[in-house]
Amino acid sequence: MPGTSIHMSRDKDETFMSLALRQAKKAVGMTSPNPLVGAVLVKRGRVIGKGHHKRAGLPHAEIEAFLDAERGGSGVSGSTMYVTLEPCCHTGKRTPPCVNAVIDKKISRVVVGALDPNPKVSGFGVELLRASGIEVETRVLEERCRGMNEDYNKFIVSGVPFVTLKLAATLDGRIAAGSGDSKWIGSEAQRRRAHGLRRRADAVVVGIGTVLTDNPRLTARLGGGVARQPFPVVLDSRLRIPLDAELIRAHDAPVVATTARGAKARKLKRLQDAGVRVLTLESDEEGRPRWDNLLYELGRMGAMNVLVEGGGGVAASALRARAVDKLVWFYAPKIVGGDGLGMVGALGIESIGDSIHVKDIKITRFGDEFMVEGYLS
Repeated sequence: MPGTSIHMSRDKDETFMSLALRQAKKAVGMTSPNPLVGAVLVKRGRVIGKGHHKRAGLPHAEIEAFLDAERGGSGVSGSTMYVTLEPCCHTGKRTPPCVNAVIDKKISRVVVGALDPNPKVSGFGVELLRASGIEVETRVLEERCRGMNEDYNKFIVSGVPFVTLKLAATLDGRIAAGSGDSKWIGSEAQRRRAHGLRRRADAVVVGIGTVLTDNPRLTARLGGGVARQPFPVVLDSRLRIPLDAELIRAHDAPVVATTARGAKARKLKRLQDAGVRVLTLESDEEGRPRWDNLLYELGRMGAMNVLVEGGGGVAASALRARAVDKLVWFYAPKIVGGDGLGMVGALGIESIGDSIHVKDIKITRFGDEFMVEGYLS
């Protein structure tokens, strides 16, 4: 029956697109400011080539799939290409347009997961393929393909980084004991997941209080090899960051410190001599930098994905400024009580109707701990 045939074809397309998604995820944390993209070549029902975009400046996923097929001795003419993101049709800084290569290789059909939101590409790549006589199917596993690049989708349109607020707390919502001690609220498994967030981020933001109390390195160390580290950003209105802070010693990339106007020139110079990049930004009513200014500057520095790790005052200021796109909050099976430090500082909310709403909640349990993910409207 015709309807059954269409259904079977869609199932087959989704199966091969799932393979392309697995390819794309191999480069998590490696491709910024480019998106994650995977591609699979299929001929007569058999996979003949696979590839993914490994890093900015290296060949795109489509080209990697062609190279893989050629290494295996397979001709690609007449095959179907499954690609998680619409093939590019513009010449980038380091790579030529993939649409041309797809046409030149005489691919007969292209199945696309998501259209590219980049205004230079969006829809045009598909139009060029169709104009050349190639059959194109779009929006196969679109939600999964788009969700994989939520940071790129925002950044490529606005130039503003995608912001994730990560906090780790006890069951009663405390991020530290009354003394300030917070090591370790969560288990090794929780920290491994948190380091996975760092691995994907371009920049990690903390307040000066966290630096002075915990002296963190802010590197991605757990959960496998890491070829790229995020750069640390310290919100430090009075430039109190010690010159021997671990995060200054642990990073090859520049450490960024934000400060208010009127900061001591002597300390500013000493930090700059130590390799710290100091940004002087307008302050909010609590003396912290305005988030719109900070994110604009981080975007100019090429940060597509920003991870905010707190503490509670920094979390509150980011939420008040509506600067947060996504929450990732970890909970450990511990109780500290009211003398502990709360997850989020004062937000100035006087009624439940004015509270910040979180949508698309996802809860993941590991052992006796769990992780809550959600998006701000």
